[in-house]
Amino acid sequence: MVALLLLAILTLNACGSASNLTPTSTVSSTTTTIPPNTTAIPLPATPIISSTSTETSTSVPALITNTPTQIPATTNGAGLASNQPIPTTGCGKAAPITPGLTENVTIAANPSGARGSATRSYRLHLSAKYKPNESEAILLVFHGHGGSAADMEAGSGFSTLADQQGFITVYPQGVKDDDGLPMWANVGPAADYGIDDLTFTNDMINKFQKELCVDPSRIYATGFSNGGGMSHYLACRLAGRIAAVVPIAGNYFVLPDGGCQPSRAVALLEIHGTADNVIAYNGRPDKDFPGWPLPSMPNYLAEWAKRNGCTTGPQIFLDTSEVKGEEWAGCRDNSTVAHYQMKGGGHSYPASINGRPGSEVIWSFLYQHVRS
Repeated sequence: MVALLLLAILTLNACGSASNLTPTSTVSSTTTTIPPNTTAIPLPATPIISSTSTETSTSVPALITNTPTQIPATTNGAGLASNQPIPTTGCGKAAPITPGLTENVTIAANPSGARGSATRSYRLHLSAKYKPNESEAILLVFHGHGGSAADMEAGSGFSTLADQQGFITVYPQGVKDDDGLPMWANVGPAADYGIDDLTFTNDMINKFQKELCVDPSRIYATGFSNGGGMSHYLACRLAGRIAAVVPIAGNYFVLPDGGCQPSRAVALLEIHGTADNVIAYNGRPDKDFPGWPLPSMPNYLAEWAKRNGCTTGPQIFLDTSEVKGEEWAGCRDNSTVAHYQMKGGGHSYPASINGRPGSEVIWSFLYQHVRS
């Protein structure tokens, strides 16, 4: 069908495979000295220090039963998942996995929103510092089209950073399309599949808050390519639960049913290469693919600044031969909108930004924002 062709064209063959998470300029795994922060986005209160230690992960599936959210079979779930925060009840409970390790977790799902499957899965990494009685932030990291949760964990570096900083990381696994490629149904052409990734995300968050000591005001999301579009989608539809997002080179389709109208201002940092030949920096007009245009990055960011009620910007806070940083300020609910324009950058996950590993830049932005 035409929609499937559009999805294939949009994501090409590059939106989240392990190769596209491999940095073009490598970041050493040995101990490094992190340059002083020279941007308007400060580090968290706890200094980030690189480590030579390696992460041990398991691949043993752990089937943990839960009651899946019931959804009508005729919808893709938009607007059906609860957008209301809930209190965490998991503090004091024994950790379901060993801190410092990663495990595959399978949860029940409604087949009508999962292409007939009764289960969905994700990779869960508890930080080495996790303690059942001390709340931690949680980060959802979405892979790109054709990628996997395992690839995203290996290529992003967030699990290693989580061990150093003390936060929980989750790598959800997308449902396969007709070509057998995992994907996220963040509206756009993927909506034809009837996959309900919004309810899947909401069910995951509910489960984490019941079983883990999660800080409900610090639930974050990021993702690459189709996964970047998914994190944008969550900012629009689950703003009552998601504190801040960092979409990377995402496919930001216009949402149906009134478009993107978050229930509160959501802090957002977007990262995009100017030479991206998969999801173009300057967007894609409707005449090229009728019904599924993509915005240019300047327009996309201006719309988010408007949603967040920002009164100033964009102000350039960084400008080098490789990257330009912009920020909008004076926004509602202590939010902000920021952007890293990777000059000459293609469709890839950022290995580093202004001399700092991409994962550190992303986390330092997210951690300064708390859902009010």
